[in-house]
Amino acid sequence: MEEASLPSMDGGSPELTLHESRIGHRLVLAAEGEVDIASASELREALAAAAQSGAAEVWLDLTDVEFMDSTGITAIVDARRWIDTRRFAVICPDGPVRRVIEISGVDRAIAIHATRSDAHSAL
Repeated sequence: MEEASLPSMDGGSPELTLHESRIGHRLVLAAEGEVDIASASELREALAAAAQSGAAEVWLDLTDVEFMDSTGITAIVDARRWIDTRRFAVICPDGPVRRVIEISGVDRAIAIHATRSDAHSAL
């Protein structure tokens, strides 16, 4: 498992932490914190690496993301383009981040699941 984090500007806890794990043929990238203009490039880089990993499935788990702006949405849309021949799923429970995804319309183009179990069941 690899982990990357960005320090916050105020010296507090990281704004975004990414955890990568392999579960069989699946690569799961779990994000924690905030995805905004300051941290979206870190998410983009991790998703680009996941796209190049050769994993049959790539899942982005946003369960522990507290805030996401349009730069996060753009990273997700780009990832879907990069992972076009494999399965890409986003895990995001109801809440403010899910609302941003729905308002943007991304949920109509990319599979969004409330839990990892829901994503697994959709196979």
